[in-house]
Amino acid sequence: MINGESSGRFDLCTGSVTWGVKHIIIGILLVTLSLFSAAAVALVASELFLEQKDAVKTWVSVHVMGIAIVAIVWCLGLRHTRLPFAEFRLSQVKGPRIRTVLLMFAVLAPSLVITSIYSAIVEWLAIDKLSPVIDYSDMLFDGVGVLLTFQAVALITPFYEELFFRWFVFRGLIPKVGPYGSMVFSAAIFSGFHISSLGVLIPIFITGLLLAWLYWRTGSLWASIGVHVGQNTLALLTTALM
Repeated sequence: MINGESSGRFDLCTGSVTWGVKHIIIGILLVTLSLFSAAAVALVASELFLEQKDAVKTWVSVHVMGIAIVAIVWCLGLRHTRLPFAEFRLSQVKGPRIRTVLLMFAVLAPSLVITSIYSAIVEWLAIDKLSPVIDYSDMLFDGVGVLLTFQAVALITPFYEELFFRWFVFRGLIPKVGPYGSMVFSAAIFSGFHISSLGVLIPIFITGLLLAWLYWRTGSLWASIGVHVGQNTLALLTTALM
């Protein structure tokens, strides 16, 4: 059971937020710098494992970014709260309610369907530059080592991205622009940080909207983390099994 789940929207809209727009801007700048730092560390580490260079690079960068984002969120938001870890409602989860599970599927399914439709339209129009398809094959470790890829991309990445984009950015913007405006802005920022290609911007923006809505509706970060884990897992499985 997620305590207070039924009043999730109320809590997120009126609950105390100890950070604001300036903290979010600083956080975005620090995360951007962390991306370059993580890439540099990952590049050095990958040189030690040339046979699995890209996979090692991905694994190392994911973990460096995870540490950096947790530190950034702690310094700019969490450390100023009275009960830091209670803010996530992670420790209060004893078992998901049926409603929460249904809402999670209600977000995951449209996200996958919309991405598929968008991909089909782009393919039909023969606009390769707008293709949302991402090739994960290079980041997969060989053999049993593929579990390390799933651990990094399907578990660690969803946790720290939801922590930053939904809990810190989305929630921090609500007092200024309201829940719906915050959904749009946080989704745009989320999409901007995934600009590996132009094609992913629209699908990821829509996914960001859906994840923010889910967090707002449930009041728990577990729900959006769960959907994010599901998306990344499906993407990796599709690549691994092809």
